[in-house]
Amino acid sequence: MKKIILSLSLISSLSYATNIEVNISNIKPITGKLFVTLDTKDTYDKEDKSNSVFSAIKKISKSGHKITIDDVSSDTYAFSVFHDVDNNNKLSTNFLSVPSEGYGFSNNVVGNFGKPTFKEASFIVNGEQETINLNVELVR
Repeated sequence: MKKIILSLSLISSLSYATNIEVNISNIKPITGKLFVTLDTKDTYDKEDKSNSVFSAIKKISKSGHKITIDDVSSDTYAFSVFHDVDNNNKLSTNFLSVPSEGYGFSNNVVGNFGKPTFKEASFIVNGEQETINLNVELVR
């Protein structure tokens, strides 16, 4: 009987791995590449994205792209993307430091004089969803 109760309690405490599907739209021109990251609060403001939960570079081939991030653990995250049109591996800005390439964040938030805060861009993965769908439209 004790084994059955222990087994049931273990099963009830399991959480599902969640997949995140991000649809990125408003990609213009159809050239360059997308830099995408999924961050926790600890990695969101870091310039070095090597410790991000997920990061990828995708070559642009159309005006919309779908990114799938598999097996995401329960936590709070923020997704960010920028369109590297000139292939210099960074978000280019003009003389006023305003981005001259497209960018976007989860919740489609836009920061005031800089990137949005983690709290503004964040969303929760609680392990109960099988898939979370995000739509991110690049700002120009």
